[in-house]
Amino acid sequence: MGLLTQNDSTMFRGYFKEMAKLLGISVIYQYPIDMQFTIYAEEVPTGFSEEEKMDIIFDENPKITTLRKYGWVSEIPEDKPYMATLPFDAKNLCKGCRITMIPPQPLAGKRIFVVTDIQAGLEFPDSWVCKLAPVFVEKVSKEKLEKYNDQNTVFMNFDA
Repeated sequence: MGLLTQNDSTMFRGYFKEMAKLLGISVIYQYPIDMQFTIYAEEVPTGFSEEEKMDIIFDENPKITTLRKYGWVSEIPEDKPYMATLPFDAKNLCKGCRITMIPPQPLAGKRIFVVTDIQAGLEFPDSWVCKLAPVFVEKVSKEKLEKYNDQNTVFMNFDA
């Protein structure tokens, strides 16, 4: 193949966008505006950008060889992460970005993922490969937390 020049790189990036449009799915992409960290190094974004439509390649069940290629080793087959391949010109791509998938059927709810790791193939720099983790929107309410006290030793029935 030879060395990639400026024109070759932009041509491959255009090829990826065309492939994502034809074979991928359309998602909503948001990047964090101001990222803060807790004392446990957890990311706490204070806000997100406006929603931006983007076509990506989503792999819910990646092969072990693909994971090893990017250094994401998985010991258990059930422990494989979700993977998404994003265009190279994704604006402000970083850990903590949100990808929202809206299903075509109205019966299923939307799925929200957060980017946890980013890699790029050095051979063809046409896209970013991201490891995704699901975002759980529902938080435990304060009423449920107040019902739980230190004398309660029944951990199976949280709503009691």
